[in-house]
Amino acid sequence: MPCCAVKLCSLCLLTHTITNINNGKTKIECPSCSQHIDSTTILYNTELPASIRERYQQALARDLFSEQKNIFIKLCPHCTYITILDENDPHIHERKSHRSIRPFLTCEHCGREWCWSCYSPAHPNRTCRQIRRNRSQLDTWAKIRRVDKNNQRNAQRCPKCSIYIEKIDGCDHMVCSRCNSKFCYRCGSRMRLPYLIGHDAKYSIFGCRYKLWPNRPLLRWLTRGTIFCGVLLASPIVFAALIALIAVGIPTVLVVGCFTLPVYICVECKRR
Repeated sequence: MPCCAVKLCSLCLLTHTITNINNGKTKIECPSCSQHIDSTTILYNTELPASIRERYQQALARDLFSEQKNIFIKLCPHCTYITILDENDPHIHERKSHRSIRPFLTCEHCGREWCWSCYSPAHPNRTCRQIRRNRSQLDTWAKIRRVDKNNQRNAQRCPKCSIYIEKIDGCDHMVCSRCNSKFCYRCGSRMRLPYLIGHDAKYSIFGCRYKLWPNRPLLRWLTRGTIFCGVLLASPIVFAALIALIAVGIPTVLVVGCFTLPVYICVECKRR
């Protein structure tokens, strides 16, 4: 390895790299020294299958887009190939008007055209605004629930970057592969607060509506609101009790210690 000069089995290193790429990781650590392996080393490793290298390239582009907010890098909506535009490219600075007047981008990988502005396939006879309106059909399809997967909806939109994600297996706690935001698959809300008071809490006012009586919203809000008001009313009392306990307890401990410490020392001296 160039980072630590440790000799590793090439087959084991290859398996380690492929496993991390399949898990969506871009910062792959060296198995010996835990230092991150250079991304160019992985991209130009001919021992890796071409599909694995393309997937790693896509993951690098997503990380670059989410971390640096670089608007000049996008993925082709047809084949997810990385497209990088120059800073002075007219597709970036020119705003989309009501009429579709500018040409579309052509992907270097699949050769198909797509629109940089609305991030959709080419639409020569429709404007970007009309394309965005038609996405309501996609929203309707995503909300349809499938019987073969325990009445699960087709897909859920990430509340931060607005891409659609399908849950294959597991719980409803989802992590977006593009922006790493956490959200609930059932209701689509983001998860920001701690577990005890956040979205997963059953009796919290910030909890998911599917956690407690999803078909009885009035009873759910009444129960959670009562608990929340009770906590608010009890908090000053508990806080005052703690202050009183500390105010009384610390002087008591000091006084008792001042009287008992000399007695304890005298008793120990007599025993010796």
